[in-house]
Parts: sequence; structure tokens; C-alpha cells
Amino acid sequence: MQKEHAYELDTKYMTQQEVADLFRVKPATVKNWREAGLLAFFQPPGSSRVLYPKESVEEFEKQHTQRAKVLEFKRPAEVKRETPGMSSKPEQEWRI
Repeated sequence: MQKEHAYELDTKYMTQQEVADLFRVKPATVKNWREAGLLAFFQPPGSSRVLYPKESVEEFEKQHTQRAKVLEFKRPAEVKRETPGMSSKPEQEWRI
């Protein structure tokens, strides 16, 4: 059986690419979230690799999940339409 993504397994950490795939964003976006302090991360000493605790990613998702506001639709009052009448301005005289 072929695994689709590592984050589907019972792992403790996720890579930057796995987090990006989960949220359908670019890895640079995940890096921006990390630098803004929105995502906790783990970087092993002496390594350039950054890992994200799965719990942190799940908490991030919960905090930033929003529900749409339900707006109540009110019908506008009936619009009374009048037929156009004559202008109240005097008619202009044209001289040739």
C-alpha cells in the first residue's frame, strides 16, 4: 500500500512542505507564519531543517477556522414608479 502523505501517518512532526500541502499554500507562506509567531516549530541543533509539531498545526487550524456570518435578507419596500412627465424648465428657443 502506497502512502499519500507523511502527515496522514501517526507522526509527531510535520515538514514545512507537508504543512504547505495540508493548507494548500506555498512553503514560503508557512515560513511567513512561523516568522510571525503563528506556528510553533522545532529546529534540531546544528540543522537547517525546521519541523512543526502536529499539535501546533492542529491548534493553528482551530484558531484560524472561521464561520461565515449569516445575513438576514430583507426585501426592499415596494418602489413606486411614475411615468416621466414634462420638464418644469422653460423650453429653449433656438435661433438660426
